[in-house]
Amino acid sequence: MIKERMLLIIDGGYLDFIQRSFGSPRLDYGRLANAICDHFGYNMYRAIYFNCLPHQSQPPTDEEKEAFEKKRGFYQRLEKLERFEVKLGHLAFRGVDGQTGKPVLEQKQVDVLITAEMVYAAARRNVPAIALLSGDGDFLPACELVKREGLTFALVHGSRSGSFLTVHEALWQAADLRLEITKEFIEPFLREG
Repeated sequence: MIKERMLLIIDGGYLDFIQRSFGSPRLDYGRLANAICDHFGYNMYRAIYFNCLPHQSQPPTDEEKEAFEKKRGFYQRLEKLERFEVKLGHLAFRGVDGQTGKPVLEQKQVDVLITAEMVYAAARRNVPAIALLSGDGDFLPACELVKREGLTFALVHGSRSGSFLTVHEALWQAADLRLEITKEFIEPFLREG
């Protein structure tokens, strides 16, 4: 029997946060994305990864230039993976933190891009299921719309307890299917070096 297809939407900032809680291991994103869809009983139709490039001052420091180029290279490698797409928002400068002296940055457009992708997929109905790797409660209305349109909504999230509480309870409750990203789950997808 041929498995149905699932669209996987990845909130890259959220996945970065989860990875940091595990010591920032390097992952094989292609294998991870396919394993997530397989966990829910689907083949991956496409994975869309959303994030931002790092902030650069004007003029940028050497460290900022290096971080920018490194991240841009990472996104280019992601786009070369089979059935992967990268969509970027941007970081808005909101001033300097008085205590640390570091820039205060706000991610812009990423949540809107994710929501638009979910709504578009639900309206087109070209897949029977959407998986969202995020824990942000702002996606609850999009989740509810996906379900109202008859699609299965799967949530891939971080810890629901302890000091690393990373998923909004209402979003978790609304999901049809759920998968917690644990260190054990990602271990098979770790990359060397």
